[in-house]
Amino acid sequence: MRIKTLWYCLIEGIKNLFKNRLMSLASILTIVASLFIVSIFYCITVNLNYTLDEFEHNIGIAIFFDDNVTENEILTLKTQLEAREEVYQVTYVSEEDAWNEFKGDYFEGREDLLDGFDDDNPLVGSASLQVLFEDISKQEHLIKLLESEEIVRHVKEAREVAAIVENFNDLVAYISLALIVILSIISLFIISNTIRLGIALRKREINIMRYIGAKTLMIRGPFIVEGALIGLIGASIPLLAISYFYNQVVQSIITQFYLLNDFLVFIPVEELMVQLTPIMLIAGASLGIIGSRFTIGRYLKV
Repeated sequence: MRIKTLWYCLIEGIKNLFKNRLMSLASILTIVASLFIVSIFYCITVNLNYTLDEFEHNIGIAIFFDDNVTENEILTLKTQLEAREEVYQVTYVSEEDAWNEFKGDYFEGREDLLDGFDDDNPLVGSASLQVLFEDISKQEHLIKLLESEEIVRHVKEAREVAAIVENFNDLVAYISLALIVILSIISLFIISNTIRLGIALRKREINIMRYIGAKTLMIRGPFIVEGALIGLIGASIPLLAISYFYNQVVQSIITQFYLLNDFLVFIPVEELMVQLTPIMLIAGASLGIIGSRFTIGRYLKV
């Protein structure tokens, strides 16, 4: 495509946007409504996945060692585990840490019962590594590797909890994908019909250009540019609304459903917008272009 032709299509597309203000506004509002619904569902899905990921990071295993294992050997294994991609965090719990935690949990308010222990530590040999997962689906593989280590005596795991979380993650992913596809198809149908109505009103203009020998690109190009601009404008409005109201909605949910605060974790608005902005802009421009391209095609045959 020549620069001159591209420039013509761009200028004419912008002119058409303002020349047919009423239909442009109708198309923009249609895209706003459609993409706003999709974006709301996307926010719900992302936050649900974010909550599940945070919950998944709290599920892990405890590695216990043989009595003759040194602290250096344990710390060496800790370093090796931290380098693995499926591992989120590794914490070393020494014998002293284990005893202090036990005392805090079971002797709080009854410290007099500890008098007989003095400086003795009944949990000698109980040093461990607490491993949290980045990807819980790889837990079984890591456990098998650990059990093959000579210094490892026992690996304590929460197999049932891990399986439930993994299956629920898969279920959410499948349902989210299906609903987003369905909403996108419905949006494309509605937007295409709105754009089709606008183009139909300019059928005479298209036919005249066709009769005087204008090339297909010269006719189709401005409409595609117009569709892309309509899509970008229509996508920008929901983005601005979400970026402005997101924190307010989250704060309202936290206030009204405070009993769920220990279970719900919301993704920060900055991180959400980094994900959502390119998706929405590409979706809006694509819907506008596809709607214009398919609709204008039927009027090019005279």
